Amino acid sequence: MLAAFTQWEASLCNIGLTGVLLLVSFNTGDKGFKKQGAESLEDPQCCVVDIDGLARNLAKSILSREYLEARHNTVEDDGLIGLLNLMSNVLKHNPPFKTSKEGHEFLTQVFNFLFALPNPRKRHVPKCKSQLSRSSTYDLLVELVKGAAENYNHLHEKLLSQHKPGPQSPYPWDYWPHEDGRSDCGYVGLTNLGATCYMASCMQHLYMMPQARTSILRAKCDNNSKHELTLRELQRMFAYLLESERKAYNPRSFCKVYTMDHQPLNTGEQKDMAEFFIDLVSKLEEMTPELKKLVKTLFGGVISNNVVSLDCDHVSRTLEEFYTVRCQVADMRNLYESLNEVTVKDTLEGDNMYTCSQCGKKVRAEKRACFKKLPHILCFNTMRYTFNMVTMLKEKVNTHFSFPLRLDMSGYVEKQLMPHRYQEEKRKSQLRKSELAKEGEDGSGDAGKSVEEKEAYEDSDSEDFNECYEYDLIGVTVHTGTADGGHYYSFIRDRTTNNRDTWFLFNDAEVKPFDPNQIAAECFGGEMTSKTYDSVTDKFMDFSFEKTNSAYMLFYEWCSRGGEQRGSREETVVELPVECKQGSVSTFELSKELEDWIWQDNMHFLKDKNIFEHTYFNFMWQVCGYIPQTLLSQDPDITEMAAQLSTSFFIETFIHAKEKPTMVQWVELLTKQFNQSQAACEWFLDHMAQEEWWPVQILIKCPNQMVRQMFQRLCIHVIQRLRQNQAPLYLKTDSDDEESGETAKIGSHSCVTRFIRMLLLLMEHGAKAHLKHLSEYFAFLNEFSKMGEEESQFLISVHAISSMVNFYLGQKAQDYVEVVSEDEDEEDVIPLPTDKYKPASLDKMVTLVASLVERSRGPDHLLQLSTPDYNAVAGGKAFPFLYQQIKDCINLHQTRNLIYALCRWNERLAVHIVGMIFQAITKHTEVCQPFFKLLTLLTEPTPGSTGLPCFTQLVLTRVWEVAEFCPQSALDWLAVQVPRNKLAHSWVLQSMETWVEHFLLGHNNQRVRSAAAYLLVSLIPSPHFRQGYRSARNLISPHKELLVPSEAQLILHQVYTLLLHLLKPAKHYTDIQTHGTMKLTAYFALLMYCVISRTEKLMFGQYFLDLWQLFHPKLSEPSIPVHHNKQALLLFWHHVCCDCPENVQLILQNAHVTKNIAFNYILSMLPAYYGLLRLCCQQSRTFTRQLAGHQNLHWAFKNITPHPTQYNSAVDELFKLIQLFVVKYPDISEQESHDINTFKKQTLQLYLQVLDGRTCWATLMLVFRTILDNDDDRLFVIYNGGLQMTFEAFHTLHAMYHDATTCHVSGDLLELLSILLDFVKCLRLFKEAKDVRGLLMSSKEWVEILRKLATLLNTYNSPDMRMLCIDLLKEMVMLLPMDAIQLLVPLLSHCHAAFQESHNPLPMGPYFPRRGHKLPPLGLKAGARPVRPMVQMAVPHGQLEAAKGQDSEYDQALLDFYTPYHDFIDVVCRLAINNDCMSEALVNLSAMVGFEGVPLHLTFFPKLWLDIYHAQHVDRKYVSMLTNSNYFVDYVEAVLLDERTSLNVPIVFNFLSVFFPKVASHVLNDQTCNLIENLVTSLSGIVNLVNIRTTANKLNGDLRALALVYSTEVALSPSAELLPTLNQLLIKTTTARKQMEESANTTSVDTSAEEAPSKKRKITMDKEEGENPKPEPVAGCSKDPEVLPSRDPGENKQISTNWLEVLEKTITDLKESVEKKD
Repeated sequence: MLAAFTQWEASLCNIGLTGVLLLVSFNTGDKGFKKQGAESLEDPQCCVVDIDGLARNLAKSILSREYLEARHNTVEDDGLIGLLNLMSNVLKHNPPFKTSKEGHEFLTQVFNFLFALPNPRKRHVPKCKSQLSRSSTYDLLVELVKGAAENYNHLHEKLLSQHKPGPQSPYPWDYWPHEDGRSDCGYVGLTNLGATCYMASCMQHLYMMPQARTSILRAKCDNNSKHELTLRELQRMFAYLLESERKAYNPRSFCKVYTMDHQPLNTGEQKDMAEFFIDLVSKLEEMTPELKKLVKTLFGGVISNNVVSLDCDHVSRTLEEFYTVRCQVADMRNLYESLNEVTVKDTLEGDNMYTCSQCGKKVRAEKRACFKKLPHILCFNTMRYTFNMVTMLKEKVNTHFSFPLRLDMSGYVEKQLMPHRYQEEKRKSQLRKSELAKEGEDGSGDAGKSVEEKEAYEDSDSEDFNECYEYDLIGVTVHTGTADGGHYYSFIRDRTTNNRDTWFLFNDAEVKPFDPNQIAAECFGGEMTSKTYDSVTDKFMDFSFEKTNSAYMLFYEWCSRGGEQRGSREETVVELPVECKQGSVSTFELSKELEDWIWQDNMHFLKDKNIFEHTYFNFMWQVCGYIPQTLLSQDPDITEMAAQLSTSFFIETFIHAKEKPTMVQWVELLTKQFNQSQAACEWFLDHMAQEEWWPVQILIKCPNQMVRQMFQRLCIHVIQRLRQNQAPLYLKTDSDDEESGETAKIGSHSCVTRFIRMLLLLMEHGAKAHLKHLSEYFAFLNEFSKMGEEESQFLISVHAISSMVNFYLGQKAQDYVEVVSEDEDEEDVIPLPTDKYKPASLDKMVTLVASLVERSRGPDHLLQLSTPDYNAVAGGKAFPFLYQQIKDCINLHQTRNLIYALCRWNERLAVHIVGMIFQAITKHTEVCQPFFKLLTLLTEPTPGSTGLPCFTQLVLTRVWEVAEFCPQSALDWLAVQVPRNKLAHSWVLQSMETWVEHFLLGHNNQRVRSAAAYLLVSLIPSPHFRQGYRSARNLISPHKELLVPSEAQLILHQVYTLLLHLLKPAKHYTDIQTHGTMKLTAYFALLMYCVISRTEKLMFGQYFLDLWQLFHPKLSEPSIPVHHNKQALLLFWHHVCCDCPENVQLILQNAHVTKNIAFNYILSMLPAYYGLLRLCCQQSRTFTRQLAGHQNLHWAFKNITPHPTQYNSAVDELFKLIQLFVVKYPDISEQESHDINTFKKQTLQLYLQVLDGRTCWATLMLVFRTILDNDDDRLFVIYNGGLQMTFEAFHTLHAMYHDATTCHVSGDLLELLSILLDFVKCLRLFKEAKDVRGLLMSSKEWVEILRKLATLLNTYNSPDMRMLCIDLLKEMVMLLPMDAIQLLVPLLSHCHAAFQESHNPLPMGPYFPRRGHKLPPLGLKAGARPVRPMVQMAVPHGQLEAAKGQDSEYDQALLDFYTPYHDFIDVVCRLAINNDCMSEALVNLSAMVGFEGVPLHLTFFPKLWLDIYHAQHVDRKYVSMLTNSNYFVDYVEAVLLDERTSLNVPIVFNFLSVFFPKVASHVLNDQTCNLIENLVTSLSGIVNLVNIRTTANKLNGDLRALALVYSTEVALSPSAELLPTLNQLLIKTTTARKQMEESANTTSVDTSAEEAPSKKRKITMDKEEGENPKPEPVAGCSKDPEVLPSRDPGENKQISTNWLEVLEKTITDLKESVEKKD
């Protein structure tokens, strides 16, 4: 008992609340328990719980359960789910109910819970619609059939009927109907057929209007109705949108019948939605009277155009009906402004006065339009499209245009705009209504009025007298895109619910909810802003652009003040109780025709949804795999049944699904079932043999290759499973004598062969239409043939070969004409194939045919094929099958095997087949490549070639015949064969005399000549030689020398000699009119390539005159710009002369050649031509002088060298020639020297006249670098305008250098600066001449040159460039001191001052010294660049990485960087003093630069001003200027507070000793004095601890600073503790000095490096530990710098003693100063 209830407790967790309640009720009822005790639930007879009764009661409860679950947005029925789960748990204990008749019927009912299909009268089925309830029902079905064979048979029958194969419409591939179901919101979309989005949006708006939807569906169609077909299709569409279970409706049938502009709708052409809407509404109005009244009520409005005279009482009024209101968007902010534009008042006066129709005279008037009658649905068409009269193009207006959710039209109707007219019309209308009411009472009514009179009366009463003019927005159509194209979609409000904020997006087939709060963002247009990354500024920028999506049509619905819809009071409008998104069932009945049509489709679709779901797939897995295992003991044949169901489900349904993750498991299950049941295998093959549905659908039509492969492997596996028993029956016939048996009866005794015969028949019925899917079909037949001899013989017996050949050729076989043999006179005719597409799917077919042909060979080596098969493959002489498959290039390797099989021991047939191949090549030269590929395969040596004829010999004997028809292909084929086939190699080599000239020189096709050249290259037995020719096709750059073996060298010389012999015949191909200019290019390219060593160059010697005769006059000076033959000849000639003086001497020894060789004007050949002339000049000075004066060379200098980018190689050769022309040898004669000087001047004069420095700077620099070698040459250039040209070139290069795309000119800029420096030095050398200074001053560019040179002084440029610029600036300052200083000082002062005042200075460039980093390569432009040209030579104190003395390498790098610039400033100042142009600005600049150099301990500044101070002739005002400069005060403070160690430099200390008293009052302020006092205090505190030896250098600097401070007259009293401290220091210093002197003779004292001073200002002194200090070299002194001598390790004693002596003297002097102060 306890165990039983434990099981129940475990099961209750899954049955739900309702199940628990049911269980309790059963326990307390009469049938719930039996009085006898029991211990187990497994025995119903002895169980306390009546399991069978419980099962029966549960079955009744389940069957009687109401239908509570809905199809859309369903809520799970927990009670039903609990009952189903409880029933499943009960059935696990096998109650008798399970196998009873009632249980059998219960299974049928439960099956219907899942698969019953709804219809219009039973919409509520099936009972289980939610995922959870269906899953529970599947579990219940599994429990019902588990262990119950009869139930399983019944379920098996029902399931098999759902997957019954047959010719009904098969499922699509990759099918998943859940993706195509009606949207969750309950609405159906419309499929876009290409460009029908405008129609979809319009139809959805119309459908979502309940009044329009009802009236259209209820309209009566008859044959007399206008637009009958359109109305019927519209009703079908609306009915589908109303009732369909699919996602979207395909409107193709509607588009076929709907006409617009008298043409059916073109689904690929987009139309304007507003135009389509008006056209559709107009057609609705013409269909039926009811629809006409609907259109008038819903959409019809009236605008009155009024002209009111101001000079008379007359009013002109015209009425205009409308369906849509056109709203201007351009220059309008919102809909109200656009409506104001429609109804704006316009005054007609002056020349524009109105002619009154009643008065007949000109009067002043007011013109105004207003709305007389408003429709129920007010539609607006926003005029987003305009026509640009400038561009003559249609454009879209994307500006912002807003519209309200509730629109107030009261300001635009007659009541507001023309109140008097409105009141008058209202009184008339009331009068007409009263008269109508009286007539109704009299009984006359409208009986006496005609239809026309009634309509006229209704039209006259068209005023709108409603007191409410408010409209609610119910729909928006959005257009996204441009005026030329785009897309329409709509936002529509659902009016079938009470929630006014329920909106949906209708976008073609997609329907989904939409948030109305997003209408402004989605529909108003305007601009939007997004973040865009800007790589230049390295920031995210705000990028604004116009939205392309904006509202195009607006739909508003009228509402009363109370919110009541106006349509509810209209007679013509009847509200339709449709099925809304909540899933309620519609009470509106469609016509039976529409209802049956839709629900037939719904039933198919819902059935598909039930089947194509993973829960069902899992259920079928249990039914087919697990359940049969439980029934094996009851029914041994259950495996066969399960296999049938598994196969049917898998093939008919599962493989069609888009989502099939368990396909491999299903294949394994089928394989396992077929292994267990031979009967199932036989059923499978027999079923397909009798019914071809599965093979056709899967093996032939299925587009999924994986599925086809799976089916092929499954079939092969089944056949292998049956082979042992079935193979003996393959060839059995009804007759005992197999030979007398008919072919039709072979294989009829085996299901395998019956299946194979059925497959073979498919080739005759429909397989060709699916040619690209047949790979697996023929692969299956091929695998079958490879199983054994029986299979191959069966295929041969049933004429499978002829079947496949006839299938492949189709009707082409009869189109072929036999190919006659060589002894016949008729010409063969082989037509081109008509099929454009022959896929690779037929590869296995060719393999199978070749295999079967070979397997048909008998013991006598002859083929034992039937006549049809042999004729199909090799019948006649046309070989159509072979020809066609070669032509289609289908598996040529197997085609080769097929030819081998046919020709083995049959050489005559081989001759005919080869003849067919060559005749096909000659007839169809444009498609001959597959035939040559086959020839390659046929001539390849293959193993097992017994009995085969020599195909190589057969082919070679005929190859030259086809070479006349397709020479390139033939030569290419031979080039492939020659290296690999010795027979072909020797045959081609021996026949060179017969074909080389014809194809290499004489053929008109350049590709043929190239192919002939490569064939000759292929004759050389060297792979490297052949590969090199392919990679060295550029004639301008000769190939590298190749090492070839001796055997290859012999053949190379044989080929090369033949080519040299052809130099004479080449004359016949030089006529341009006949042969053009490229006939000999391949020939000379090959000649040049064959010259791989000096040996070949010497072989050319005896053919030199032949080459010259070919060059001159045959190829000399043709009247064309480009001569490729001559270019190729010169390249070869130049190549054989390089490194071969013997060939050059052949030129120089021939007077005729030297006389005429210089004549040449064709630009394309210049590099090699000038290179050849250069080689001659290098060996003959006489030829050099002769050539230097030749007019052609001067022409080249003038016309070629100014364009180095266009003629790069030629310019290089020309300047090499110039270099030879100007070289002066040691034994030069006076005449030669005179000629050289004359050449120099003429050439320089030529270039200075023709070159433009702004564009030809490269040539200009080459000229100067090549010709100028002394100052006389430079002076000549300067006097002839060369300096000005150089300035112009510098401007151009400076601009390009700072352009991010042309930083590669840095090398050119360096070279130009060097040239410019030489020019300026030359000018300074001759500055005493009267006109030299004027040459520079006359140039307007020199001022700008100074500025631009200064802007190159920054950390972004290399040291070479900075040094050149500084040297150039120095030279110019020394040449023009006053002018240059006047220009440079303001520029440099501004840059230094800006740096000092800037809080965020520009970052340092890549050339700024950094610790541990190497500088970029000199002379190259760094990757980083300044934002602009700038001076950046200020020392950044805050960015120095180490103080002076801490890192010697870093110190030296800083000195190397800044010393040249500080030296330049020093030179400028000294020149200014000497020329009496020293200014206050220059003094400040000197002080600024001196202040910046303090951390580097530079002495340029102090040395300069010490010299000025001691100079007697210098005005004292400059010293006053310095002492009054704030920058000098900064300099003094920096030394005293930050860099006191610099006072160890004598120049610095001496300078401050002189100048500090002059500024002491400015420096010694309260803050500075406090710092000095702190220094003294700190010194007093550490005096007993300090190590004199290691800190002597630093202590000396600190004490010298105190000495300077206390030496002034400023009232600064020394601290009382200073003297005692100095006394102690003096004692320690003296003691240390004596100790050093005593130990100097006995030991070497190691001195350690001086402690690096801190960069920050020192308030206190810390205890110093370390090595002895190192002396510092004094940097930067222009004149007589005092530099301490460098030391070596042996000088440690002397250096240390000297420092201690200096310190001792400093202390003594300081004591004296302090004592004087006291």
